[in-house]
Amino acid sequence: MTVIDLERIRKFSDGAKVIFENAEALYNEAQTLGQAGSFARAASLHQISMEECAKIDILGVHATSILMGAQVDEGRLAKSLRKHEVKNFANAYYAEPNAEEKSARGRGDTKAASEAFEKLQQNYHRDFNAIKNAGLYVEFEGGKFISPRDVVPEEAAAAMMYINAEFLRRASLFIRLFERMLTEPDKQSEFAKRFAKLMEELRQGCASPDAIGEYLAAEIKVEAKARSREK
Repeated sequence: MTVIDLERIRKFSDGAKVIFENAEALYNEAQTLGQAGSFARAASLHQISMEECAKIDILGVHATSILMGAQVDEGRLAKSLRKHEVKNFANAYYAEPNAEEKSARGRGDTKAASEAFEKLQQNYHRDFNAIKNAGLYVEFEGGKFISPRDVVPEEAAAAMMYINAEFLRRASLFIRLFERMLTEPDKQSEFAKRFAKLMEELRQGCASPDAIGEYLAAEIKVEAKARSREK
């Protein structure tokens, strides 16, 4: 039986809540700036808020590893939480797959699909980090100084607002998942192990995405029935 370090999961859960509070505060401050017409700064704060949301995902992944009996190097974790690239790569998992990845998935080429996704991650990091920096700093390009207000329009700030709102919604679900890890550690541990096994089978071509979807749907139904009985 897996020995689960609940105290460490509790620490990560508490940390995730602090991070979520900060992400929400950044969102609200971005809204205040946007309403005042400071669209460049607003866009930058929305991106920083989304990076905070990514930290919650990263903590969740490490907490899941603990549920499965793995050890977590908190020093390496701390470094990961500070790297913009790592956080943007994590957020890229929520992006719409590009045509190259969809095509590879359609023909069952997992290697090509993985390579296409890695390119998407690189592009996501480049584009969103560029928006953040453009909203904060004056650039010197082509012999001219360029102000943030001249490169980040209202439309870009509005788009960042909507994307950020979705990240905050998903982050709130992860906060709830942390609570379930603490109240039902054995159950969540078995779920994580089974899901990891299916994902490995998918990587090796021994399982299909449909099989994973069916497993998740069945688990959701079981969970819904259990919750309804509790009421």
